[in-house]
Amino acid sequence: MDRREGLSASDLMALGVCIDEGNNKVHDFRFERPAMIHGHRLKNCSMGAYGFYNAAGLASAYRTRFGRYSQVGESTIVGPPEHPMTMFSTHPFAFSRPSHMPKMFQMPEFARISPEEDDGPSWAESESPIETVIGHEAYVGAGSFVRRGVTVGVGAVIGARSVVTRDVPPYAIVAGSPARVLRYRYPDPVIERLLKLAWWNYDIGPIKRAVDWADTERTLDVLEQKVADRQLDKLMPEAYAVTSTATGYSLTRLSAPLY
Repeated sequence: MDRREGLSASDLMALGVCIDEGNNKVHDFRFERPAMIHGHRLKNCSMGAYGFYNAAGLASAYRTRFGRYSQVGESTIVGPPEHPMTMFSTHPFAFSRPSHMPKMFQMPEFARISPEEDDGPSWAESESPIETVIGHEAYVGAGSFVRRGVTVGVGAVIGARSVVTRDVPPYAIVAGSPARVLRYRYPDPVIERLLKLAWWNYDIGPIKRAVDWADTERTLDVLEQKVADRQLDKLMPEAYAVTSTATGYSLTRLSAPLY
């Protein structure tokens, strides 16, 4: 296993992930290079190649799988843990354990009224595995909230300050609180072509001078023909797992890309 300890943000930049110096806010984060996450808070998340967080503001994500070319605006909250609605109390004292919230349990007042570690499975353990998905090339606008367990489809766009409580179809543009579909980015035939092509699985660098990114259908024509002629290689980026430590960052090379 290729594992390195005590890395700095500059070290990570050379390995394909941009984390702002001094902002140790990632825990169990897996990524394909390159990934731009800056100083945001990500816990138990993964990000495909070319994933991008806006450098400004502070955003957070929990147990979320970000696709390749996904984009996230500042001050967003994606997939946060939820609290039980039918238990005696929604407060963490009733459903957490010392291993989940060690700082809280260090205070004797909390420990006195809370369950012990060996009191059986907690509600938090049954709820926490629920994953949120932000699809390939999807865009989450600034100040948005995406509920845990939601899937935002490939190429979808979430308008700024939206509250997303339900799955979003591929290439839909949604906005509002709760968010609703306003329209789609392209006509149905174009969406069908994009989904069939799955262009994010290919290395598009060699064709950048042969296309105009502003012309969607013409670019699709070129990419479809290149794929048909076997002239585009699959994208096979290096992938790593990184987490914050007391001495910087710990990084482990993964055996295969995430996608």
